[in-house]
Amino acid sequence: MANRTNQNIQLLFLLFLLLFEPASQCGPGRGSGRRRGPKKMTPLVYKQHVPNVSENTLGASGIGEGKISRTDKKKFNQLVVNHNPDIVFRMEERTDADRRMTQRCKDKLSTLAVSVMNQWPGVRLRVTEAWDEDNEHARDSLHYEGRAVDITTSDRDRAKYGMLARLAVDAGFDWVYYESRGHIHCSVKSDSSAQYGGGCFPAEAVVNTEKGAKLMRDLQIGDSVLAMSKSGEVRFSEVIMFMDRQPNATALFYQLTTDANTTLQLTPSHLVYVSRMHQSTILQAKTVFAKDVRIGDYMFIASGRRKVRPVRVVWLSSSVEQGIYAPLTGDGTIVVDRSLASCYAVINYQSIAHFAFAPVRLISSIKSTFRGQVSEQDKRRDTEETTGVHWYPRTLYDIAPYVLPDRLLYSTNN
Repeated sequence: MANRTNQNIQLLFLLFLLLFEPASQCGPGRGSGRRRGPKKMTPLVYKQHVPNVSENTLGASGIGEGKISRTDKKKFNQLVVNHNPDIVFRMEERTDADRRMTQRCKDKLSTLAVSVMNQWPGVRLRVTEAWDEDNEHARDSLHYEGRAVDITTSDRDRAKYGMLARLAVDAGFDWVYYESRGHIHCSVKSDSSAQYGGGCFPAEAVVNTEKGAKLMRDLQIGDSVLAMSKSGEVRFSEVIMFMDRQPNATALFYQLTTDANTTLQLTPSHLVYVSRMHQSTILQAKTVFAKDVRIGDYMFIASGRRKVRPVRVVWLSSSVEQGIYAPLTGDGTIVVDRSLASCYAVINYQSIAHFAFAPVRLISSIKSTFRGQVSEQDKRRDTEETTGVHWYPRTLYDIAPYVLPDRLLYSTNN
């Protein structure tokens, strides 16, 4: 017993060091973290695209959300006009169309414009096509939503285009394609999908409590919901906090539909248990970001006798929903709409994320010991006092880049 206590103390002390080590170093912000060596840039080759998936997939720029026309004032007014003097706009239509784009697209172009000038002094970035209103592209083109641009260099030197594509990748475009000898095609995720980095479920998602089914928006701190233990057993686990709770906020949710007629909705950076093989058990599964789930993967749904079974993902889609909720259970897992998911996001390693929240579980356990039975009124008050992202996960997410490798961290750029 004493050994177990000492181990727990050592683990908590290690977490303390991880949390506060960056703050004790000199230098501002990220500059005081780990140093990165210079990165060798390799030009893209003709017809290569990064990432190596189709443009209109969740792993790239995402599913189209519909054409934007000038008559649709609400959507049209969300497009911004780019007047960056470091960018040359072709303006072939003799309108402002080639300057119209989403805010995310504008931001990535601004970053790329600086990179182009640094790479080739005296040369500027040139945009030949941005938002399109003349139906000159394929039916599902993101040009119609202001989320795609075709680019060259101002000197139109085609020998530079392979490196221009690489610079676009590094600038953060979500999909870059060396499409033709005459230009590079780049596109971005929708603003609604990129604006929120945390991991949450929508308000209308359903969880199972000890007292029956409940909508996520009605879930309270202190409720016990179906979750999964370390041993793979499905059991009830107490909701000890909300890492995020924003009833009036909107976010883009990925919808993962299975052959068992279940659909799980969660934000792109949320972790979900997935296996590549049908016969695998939950203990053989791994957690991946929702954006990395593919058709043919196997998720897990709650089954009889408090077990889970694999079901095949047959469809991927997305939608913008109101209300974002991120409950944390004692087990660090939760069953939502019958599907098993992690409670965590951003850090793609379940055991690391769960360990990082050990102090929260400890404090919750101490509170429960001294508080005894909690009334429904107390639960409601504790829940309603939670608004926005809790300071503890926000701190962890801010510190994670200093102590974890990039491959374990969520990025909207991949």
